[in-house]
Amino acid sequence: MLMIIGRIAVMISSLALVIIALAAPYIGSGSILIAQRTPPSGLPQELQFEMLSLPWFPQSDKAAEVVAEQLSRVGIKINLVRLESSVMYPRIMQTFDYETFALAVSQSPNPLGMLLAFHSSEDRPGGSNYWGFRNVEMDSMIDRAFAAKDREELRQYAMKAQEIAFKGPFIPLFISQNIQIIRAEWKNYTLMSGGIVEVYNRWSLLYMYKSDKPEENVFRIAFPSDILSTNPFMANDLRSLWVLNLLYDPLVALDPNFNVIPWIAERWDIKDNGKTYIFYLRNDVRFHDGSPLTADDVVFTFTAGMGNNTVRFAALRKFVDSVEKIDNYTVAFRLKEPSYLFLLTLATGLVYVVPKNTWVDKPIDWGNPSPVGTGPFRWFSRKQGESIVLERNPDYFIKDTPRITRIIVRVIPEAETRFLAIKRGEIDMERYSASPSLVPEAQKDPNLRVITTPDIWLVYIAFNYRRVNDTRLFEAINYAIDREEVIKRSVGGYGLPVYAILNKEWHGDLANTNIKYEYNPQKAREILQSMGYRYDESRKIMVYVGVQETPRETQATSIATYTETPANRTQTTQVAQPTATRAVEAPAMNLTGVIALVIVVVGVIALAIYLFKRR
Repeated sequence: MLMIIGRIAVMISSLALVIIALAAPYIGSGSILIAQRTPPSGLPQELQFEMLSLPWFPQSDKAAEVVAEQLSRVGIKINLVRLESSVMYPRIMQTFDYETFALAVSQSPNPLGMLLAFHSSEDRPGGSNYWGFRNVEMDSMIDRAFAAKDREELRQYAMKAQEIAFKGPFIPLFISQNIQIIRAEWKNYTLMSGGIVEVYNRWSLLYMYKSDKPEENVFRIAFPSDILSTNPFMANDLRSLWVLNLLYDPLVALDPNFNVIPWIAERWDIKDNGKTYIFYLRNDVRFHDGSPLTADDVVFTFTAGMGNNTVRFAALRKFVDSVEKIDNYTVAFRLKEPSYLFLLTLATGLVYVVPKNTWVDKPIDWGNPSPVGTGPFRWFSRKQGESIVLERNPDYFIKDTPRITRIIVRVIPEAETRFLAIKRGEIDMERYSASPSLVPEAQKDPNLRVITTPDIWLVYIAFNYRRVNDTRLFEAINYAIDREEVIKRSVGGYGLPVYAILNKEWHGDLANTNIKYEYNPQKAREILQSMGYRYDESRKIMVYVGVQETPRETQATSIATYTETPANRTQTTQVAQPTATRAVEAPAMNLTGVIALVIVVVGVIALAIYLFKRR
């Protein structure tokens, strides 16, 4: 009997070993998780984030609501926290105390501002890289774009920079459309991105009119609040710049297609292999006090503006080494290095020439209560907090312009009140885009016109890359966002979807239009699951449970690869994690493994009985 039991035990044990050997490659393919549950660095334990938002900026605030709802469909929970700008801005721009936020960034025909916001040097308190994105190749592309000799070279580096940023923490949603409701009697305005009276559009207010009788061409516009500054060196809010843009002139400007054209400078030469620009000034430009504009005024303006690192001239400091007078109407700009972007920065920087005799003995932050410039309109009066009046400059160097004889700016805080004032004919339009909810009523009124153009605002969400930096998570979020739904629900359909950091509405051929995410929530879930996330018991949020790995898998590697997406080829980098701290899913035991384990146990018990009896 003992011999029989012994033989059975040996047979069972041998059979178990054979089964285990055969099943070894498959053990671990089951669903029973016995894993470490600490995610690798750069990933959260739970897919739950606090998103900051500004309640007074409806485009981005409503977009944040819709995005939060869409992300919840793939197991990402967003806790929306609304803060005033005095609280929110320091958290995202100074202390970096945030996980994610929704906001809008103003656009310019110059791509430099958007590109620099992704440079590592701007990842600092007060810098423009709020999201803390750092990538060596990105820095290289931006530096090369900055030094590009022509537009084609700039385009090459800008395209590559957009590819690198494609899966980064900055997730663009849409460009809102500017909705201008204007009295129907006004005509001859120019349509440009930003609106018919935006700061880059110098044309509308030169040529607009409503009557052949000059005294009737009084243009009345409503602002939601008063301007903050009349100092052309220091002003930084768009309301103040809108007024200053009518009082002063730049050296060069933009045509309706955003090409750089002469303005105060009637022409220029490029010498020294692109390191010297010689500007030849018009000799018929006069300040509002009657004094002529000369090279002395230009040299003083740019030397003072850049020397004091004022906000309006800060970008030019990156390019310009010095500004020199050649003669009374000729000025030389010596650049640090040749750059195609210099002229575009000069045209888009909202930098204006001031009279040296007025400013030479004033501090750079002087209040400038009665501005004197060369612009198409002159300062007439102001009631602080209520109104500003500008009058036509009869000596403007562009003959027979402007056709408007007077501009009256009225401060009307409430949007509904502004709209009613337009309907009653008390004002002609408002400065900013009207609410989409007002469009149906405006379209029914024969005395009103509704004009739409791409607005200056790019609405986006951004994550803090210093805390969360796995590009797969951002890719999943992009697939989970239905931009068309966001546009429809947040701005009534008045928006244009955007996927890259540059866009064709503002940057033309520099925008990489091949970059795009199709709305695909199932794809988003698959990416999250491949990262080791699964739904918790509530089925409302995904938590990290680990990813399956075999012993043969290399665990501490740094891989820089190109990942092909349906739309574009984008570089992503996976950062090495030390083997000792990397969280993995331990092998799960499927049915085969369980059977093998039972047989081993039975065999061991039988063998133990045999040995015991034998004693």
